[in-house]
Amino acid sequence: MKKNVVFICSILILNFSLSAQKTELVTVKAGTKVIDYFPLKERYRYPEFTTGQVLFKNGAGSTSKLNYNLLMGEMEFIQYRDTLSIIKKKDIRLIVVAQDTFYYDNGYLEQIAGGQFKVVLKEYIKLKEILSKDSYGTSSSGSATNSYGYLPSDGNFYKLAANKDMVFQKTQEYYFATPSSGFVQYSKKNVIRFFPQKEDDIKAYLKSNKVDFDSREDLLRLADYLHGL
Repeated sequence: MKKNVVFICSILILNFSLSAQKTELVTVKAGTKVIDYFPLKERYRYPEFTTGQVLFKNGAGSTSKLNYNLLMGEMEFIQYRDTLSIIKKKDIRLIVVAQDTFYYDNGYLEQIAGGQFKVVLKEYIKLKEILSKDSYGTSSSGSATNSYGYLPSDGNFYKLAANKDMVFQKTQEYYFATPSSGFVQYSKKNVIRFFPQKEDDIKAYLKSNKVDFDSREDLLRLADYLHGL
């Protein structure tokens, strides 16, 4: 009995830990480097740069050591001893790294379900807000930008004032492929919108199956159902 209690407690702690990791906010203090708050294992999709292929829409391709940088939102490759980012992103057809497939559509999207209903994950470290300090040292929220165009590779925000604290969060967003609109957000509204002829069936499924559209497992189960329609 005691072992069972310990086991259950361990599972609860693990689930809580995983949930906390998903929503944990990271505050980068003014005057410090963003990169110092995100070690390599948190900054990159893979533990090391891995051989992969970049295939372009014109049929060209290249093989390199690749890794996806979640902080920069960039697919990086090693050339000689330099770490570089792919420039012509809109020309990318797909990228294959360690048997994983990525697409580019306003950010890098990793395929997590294939077939007729293709599901992808956009995972990145998001700048949620910028905190301004008043003369008393109290922080208040300010608007944040989702663009990392001003984040150079050494992790310095050189265009932001030195008295700004910044709040980051690891973010996961889910999308699905459409025949003519690229990738759209994986939501109830969009699923019904792109399957209008099956609206009643989909609504019946959603009524009998509670679907959290932020849950990977729920979305993959729904994708399996949609495959069969």
